[in-house]
Amino acid sequence: METRYPPEWEYEPSGNFPAGLVEDIVNIQETWKAMEALVAKGLVKNIGFCNIGPTMLRDIMSYASVPCSVLQVELHPYNTQERLVKFCFDHNIAVTGFSNLGAGSYLELDMATKEESCLNETVVQNIAAAHSKTPAQIVLRWAVQRGTAIIPKTTKAHRLAENIDLFNFSLTDAEMASIAGLNKNRRFNDPAQFANYPIYE
Repeated sequence: METRYPPEWEYEPSGNFPAGLVEDIVNIQETWKAMEALVAKGLVKNIGFCNIGPTMLRDIMSYASVPCSVLQVELHPYNTQERLVKFCFDHNIAVTGFSNLGAGSYLELDMATKEESCLNETVVQNIAAAHSKTPAQIVLRWAVQRGTAIIPKTTKAHRLAENIDLFNFSLTDAEMASIAGLNKNRRFNDPAQFANYPIYE
């Protein structure tokens, strides 16, 4: 499994066809109905999706008997997904952002470079200095303050403490807007980067 990423994919880099393989394709409606059955059995309380957009959400809403409670997508200052976030808020769907700091999680996968980190942005660094916080704390506070949940990861205790220390300050409207203005629609977690299966084609 060490040679596979993500490990749950049927993917063999050294095989004759080094790509993500798809077997037993199941449509979204069938998947959603299966998750609704789990709710009916009392095995789960809330259900949702990851990495889908408004079009697919609208489709799910057209036949769902249990509403979608949460959507998890890649969110950071370089990929703000404003319209998708607004759509979710308008329809009472909570939004959880992953890769909250952008490029950092993807350096070891060769899917990003240090130069692509939004933490290097002058705007972020100036706001951090004004609040006596780190650039990472500013980016995480921006995410929380816009109403999204965050799931930053770390293996270091001091980083964990830093990630939690977000609730003793607030960003101004102008600061929030300036961070959102960094958007490039830059997606780092693009499965097409690490597997040849054409998911978005």
